[in-house]
Amino acid sequence: MNKSKILITLSLAWVIFVGYLTWYNGLKASGTYKGFNWEEWFWFGVLPSTAPYFFLFIWKPKYLKDFINCIKSLFKD
Repeated sequence: MNKSKILITLSLAWVIFVGYLTWYNGLKASGTYKGFNWEEWFWFGVLPSTAPYFFLFIWKPKYLKDFINCIKSLFKD
């Protein structure tokens, strides 16, 4: 249970870290658009952090049940 919580935390930290870098690079860009590049955040942050879970759930469905129970336990504590 602790291993899965650590992996979920690392995935969320990766998404937040890449989001920050995307935002910062958008501010420092030399063009006229100084906003957040959503496509970069999705391709380099969200997709790499969620893809391993999808492959794990496809190949080992038991882990999907354990993952859902882990998410539920996060809100119980």
